[in-house]
Amino acid sequence: MDTSRVAILLKKASLAAERIQGPILQGKGLTVSQYKIIKYLYAAPRDSVRLVDLEAFYSMTHPAVIDVVKVLEKKGYCRRIPNPADARSKIVSLTDKAHAEQSELEAVGDEMEEAVTANLDDVERTQLAALLRKLIGE
Repeated sequence: MDTSRVAILLKKASLAAERIQGPILQGKGLTVSQYKIIKYLYAAPRDSVRLVDLEAFYSMTHPAVIDVVKVLEKKGYCRRIPNPADARSKIVSLTDKAHAEQSELEAVGDEMEEAVTANLDDVERTQLAALLRKLIGE
């Protein structure tokens, strides 16, 4: 098997990043999937994120997003509320607990970013980010 193929390298890099991030998040009682949903909600205008937005942004299935959101609800980080613009959809809203922990969780994100890119210098980090954005069409 040709292990120099970009698709294989991307998958291996993704798995390596999750292996690094997992133990860091474990101290907060979160998984990588849970953290990335919270992070997305922090970046979005309050009460504006629909389940379908999370599905599209992370290329996740509807059942996968529902499962992660349900766990986050049980942990007290978010809740689903009716979408006033479309009764068929739900808005995912952060709780007061999530907002209270925002700076702490963002610091955890910085720690994960540093750990994942520890083998790169600043120029390489910038180049990698630019190449990945280009690859995904951003």
